[in-house]
Amino acid sequence: MNFFIDENLSPSLAKALNHLSDLCDERHTVKHAREVNGGPGTPDLVWLEKLQKEGNWAIISKDRFNKGDPERFAFENAGLTIFNLGKDWNKKKGWETALQLIKWWPAISKEVLKSSDPMLYELPWGTGGKLKGRKLAKKK
Repeated sequence: MNFFIDENLSPSLAKALNHLSDLCDERHTVKHAREVNGGPGTPDLVWLEKLQKEGNWAIISKDRFNKGDPERFAFENAGLTIFNLGKDWNKKKGWETALQLIKWWPAISKEVLKSSDPMLYELPWGTGGKLKGRKLAKKK
């Protein structure tokens, strides 16, 4: 599985997760938005369409959408699994974010491998418990 780290997270975090994924049997690939898009500032709807066409991507993002937001609709209907970091993640600095995401990584890896359906997971700050998600629409 390929993981797309949105621009609202550090490119260094994506590189670290990619290197650490070598420790796992699953051997996921983790790439930052800037690496996939060839630079910063690519609108979400542009890269989202690219990931849809390629397939085999999951997204990790801290985007905050309002109800009825067209981008939210696009994300939820892209046919891709999304791990959205909850609002508490916005209050944390780089090292704290990296450590917490690494703690969650085994659960994230397990979830993407067990479900053939696109899912939306709201990833809470704490790591106590099981990930809970809901099915999203499959890509048409």
